[in-house]
Amino acid sequence: MARTYVKYKNRSGFWISEPYLQLAYNYIYAELVKPQYNLECKVDLLSFIKFQIDGFALDMMSLGWNSYFVNETEIQVMIGILQQVNIDLFAKGTYIATQELRLIQSKDEYFKNFYYYKHFPVTELIKIIDAIIQLLENTWETINYNMEIIY
Repeated sequence: MARTYVKYKNRSGFWISEPYLQLAYNYIYAELVKPQYNLECKVDLLSFIKFQIDGFALDMMSLGWNSYFVNETEIQVMIGILQQVNIDLFAKGTYIATQELRLIQSKDEYFKNFYYYKHFPVTELIKIIDAIIQLLENTWETINYNMEIIY
């Protein structure tokens, strides 16, 4: 399983297996697409995230958001979006059911098959979203963290 290094603006970041980042991106995309979020970069950011979910950036996945946000207000909006993702994930209970995972739209067959038979622990997904929030807040201090997801 390929791993990628997720960073934002500086060297701080974490290593993670790509199917886990794709899964996190799926839930970020589902929230960001909602009409109540007004970001100057929204269309481009949605395209970037969908590109990642579809597996077109494998072996070179990234957060890559530093060029999308034009000011601190937009970063705060994105943090709010990520916090809402966590709230929605928490409301799902202990696991994301395999039925829900099978419905994820992706052109990446490996990604779709990866989640086909086993439910995914919500706490592990929240761990990824929390790390991204910390990167955006500039509070993530680890440079070479290897994020292990229990799945």
